[in-house]
Amino acid sequence: MDDFKEFLELPGTPQEQEWLKERLETLSVWESYALAAVSMGYPPEKAANAINSILNLPGCTLHPAGSYEDLGKYSLRGAANLPEDVLPYVDFDHIGQEFENKHTGLFINGYFVEYPKTTAEPSYSGKNVIFLEDSDWSVKLKLASPAVPEGVWLRLPGYDGKMAEESNEVVLALDELRVKSLEDCTLLEARCILPEAGDLMSQYSSISDLVRDGDNLGYLLGEQGQGEPHWLEKFAAALEYEDCRTLKFALDIAQNLHCYEWVPRDGIKEFAADHLRSCGVPEELIQSGDIDLKAYAEDLLETSGYMEANDESGYLIRNAQEFVREYTAQQQTQEDMTMQ
Repeated sequence: MDDFKEFLELPGTPQEQEWLKERLETLSVWESYALAAVSMGYPPEKAANAINSILNLPGCTLHPAGSYEDLGKYSLRGAANLPEDVLPYVDFDHIGQEFENKHTGLFINGYFVEYPKTTAEPSYSGKNVIFLEDSDWSVKLKLASPAVPEGVWLRLPGYDGKMAEESNEVVLALDELRVKSLEDCTLLEARCILPEAGDLMSQYSSISDLVRDGDNLGYLLGEQGQGEPHWLEKFAAALEYEDCRTLKFALDIAQNLHCYEWVPRDGIKEFAADHLRSCGVPEELIQSGDIDLKAYAEDLLETSGYMEANDESGYLIRNAQEFVREYTAQQQTQEDMTMQ
């Protein structure tokens, strides 16, 4: 946070400054690089600007290139293979400059930070910062090494779509810690956006395993069942229904949501109406308003064994479909091998 302490001196409300302070405390190495470049390119004049810079970091892309020549070579990857003997005659420096013309950004610490491609509407309008949640993450880990005992933060999932251990988030954290692998690190602190995931530090003996699971959770939360309606509410209710206490069980539940029937709060009248139709009740009577569908639905859901979610977003029950325990089965296998 010391690298951005000037953000806390920008004019703004106490709530904005408190939000910045809390968010900067767990800024990952990847985010630090991106934020440094963005703030140099677009210096914030007030706290609201700094907040928007942080909120828009996922739109940045980091390319491993410390010069125009490096950027030129990097930008040609995946293109037609060039003969080895022509390489000395290729103006990679110019190619890198052309790349910058099309992808505005800034060089910093051996990387070219590409700014978001389009100027989005400000995520924060300058009002109600207390309701502005930091929610686009799954797991945050504070990792340390002999070279950096105070540790740095790693934020999952990675923004680049790479395998967890190859993502820029992990690569930059390892570089900052001056170690070669996650297993060379010490885990100082672990946070999960799901309270139901429990104490992560007591669940994992391998940091690599924790990073992979945290990354997988991030993508599941991001996809939300390929846009399935009420996916997040259903997932939260399923975690509650199963009394989930570990990250691996949470991952299993996320991949088995088809094993639960969900009735959203705004759909309980239709639930009651469908039941009445199945019993042969005339549609005219169902639609007449002479039946209190809401009260009937609440009674019907309770007697049918549905659980009402704590946040009152809806009702959930387990169905008869097979629940496949991929992640918890892996954990059990690892534990069995350890005991042998």
